[in-house]
Amino acid sequence: MPYRALYRLWRPKDFSHVVGQRAIIDTLRNQVIQDRIAHAYLFCGSRGTGKTSTAKILAKAINCENPQNGDPCGECPNCLRMEKEESLDIIEIDAASNNGVDEMRDLRDTVKYPPQYGKYKVYIIDEVHMLSTSAFNALLKTLEEPPAHIVFILATTEPQKLPETILSRCQRFDFGRIAVADIQQRLREAAEGSQARVSNGALMIIARAAEGGMRDALSLLDMCLGYGNDLDESTVREILGTCDQSFLFSFGKAMAEQQPGTVFRMIDRMMRDGRDPAVFAKDVSNHIRTLLLAKCCPDEMKDILDLTEEDTKEYREQASEFTMTRLMKIMDLFMSLETEMRYSSTPRLALENTSLKCCIRTEETDNQAVQDRLHELETQIDELKKMISSGEIHSMKSVQDNQPPEEQKPKEEKKAKPSAAAASKKGNGDLKKIWNDLMSKFMKEEPFLYSVLSAGEAIMTGSGEISWRPEQTDGLNFLIDSIKKEDKKQKIQSALQEITGENYRFVIRENDSRPSNEDSSEKAYIEKLYETFGQEPVDIRE
Repeated sequence: MPYRALYRLWRPKDFSHVVGQRAIIDTLRNQVIQDRIAHAYLFCGSRGTGKTSTAKILAKAINCENPQNGDPCGECPNCLRMEKEESLDIIEIDAASNNGVDEMRDLRDTVKYPPQYGKYKVYIIDEVHMLSTSAFNALLKTLEEPPAHIVFILATTEPQKLPETILSRCQRFDFGRIAVADIQQRLREAAEGSQARVSNGALMIIARAAEGGMRDALSLLDMCLGYGNDLDESTVREILGTCDQSFLFSFGKAMAEQQPGTVFRMIDRMMRDGRDPAVFAKDVSNHIRTLLLAKCCPDEMKDILDLTEEDTKEYREQASEFTMTRLMKIMDLFMSLETEMRYSSTPRLALENTSLKCCIRTEETDNQAVQDRLHELETQIDELKKMISSGEIHSMKSVQDNQPPEEQKPKEEKKAKPSAAAASKKGNGDLKKIWNDLMSKFMKEEPFLYSVLSAGEAIMTGSGEISWRPEQTDGLNFLIDSIKKEDKKQKIQSALQEITGENYRFVIRENDSRPSNEDSSEKAYIEKLYETFGQEPVDIRE
């Protein structure tokens, strides 16, 4: 017996075996039970969702001599003829190759003949949107008032191309994409029926690659089984040319950390492994889409995408490394890339160029860097609010009411101040680098400490001690008081030890703050602005 493709072998024989489309199947089954058969049906939906299979089952059910709960019995002479495709009462027409007015006129002449065996004569017109305008006009009158023994079933993937006059004369059923879990279950049945051992992970990869189409899923499984009857995830990925999940997470991490070198190396490795850059671009688009879902609706993404708890957690962690705006921009770039690569003679260059744009944010021509900085500031403010609400930071009023007495400095220390200043001047170059490294670390890991310490300056005394004093204390007492706590000071000293390898002692000196003279404060403030922005005039342009 010649080999039959899996999608033909596993085509459903009755309504109970149709995967998904529960509402449609129940409606059609009840119509058969109640003998309320319409004269025209329109089945719409994407490829592989069961339109033609359902049409054949409906044609068989309404001609069955002994239907069982709306399903064809499969044993009567009419069912057996239709099973062998020998029935003259079911006529299938491919509108893609029979789209002229002459074919529709011939159909109009033949509908007057009664069925040979069953109760109805059924015309199944596939891809009906391919008919010409004149062909639709020729079909229109027959479709509106056909003989009592005629049933039309029109199937199409593009219902928007049908004239309104045709749509208004049909009962329309929209077939949705099939859920990944349902496709995976049917693939498991097909694999077991073929005496093949396929892992659950491999079945999940095939089900997702099918994009909601059962026929596509069975065709992909058929292709993979041609490699062997023992399939795992790595084998299926190699056959389909897709990248594994860990590779996509690494690629996303490289973009998040703005590492163009890593991005280019990963693309080179992917190309050396024989992967298709167009398939990889599609995989990245799906990965970014999942990160967007993790960013905007983290609680619903597990059910939407059929993810495991571990995968959901990993997506949420990587999504936290991006801003919503940046993820949307990356998605736009890769969606445009998929179209660009269809016409590009060098798809690898197009992929590398788009990946570089996603990795590097140019401040001169892009507002993305500014938006990211705003996001970081908002995160720091939210962190402060949480710490205040949780009691980790006392409110300003409670701090002022219960403010501890200032530490009295020994007279000897005040006298030794000039020598400390000299030591500070000597180690100023090293201190600047140490302090910059500390602030860079805290900006990522401890935004609260970063925001507080940014409002002051550090001095090295030369005795294994780094002193910090605020620029001003007005309105900042409750923040300064919070970093006096032992756990915060210990965290700062541990970070200094990690950066320098030495045990520095961190001291807060509020008494060393700048003079309170109004003119001196204003001058110091202006000098700080000059230091940050420069003294040259600035032109602001659109």
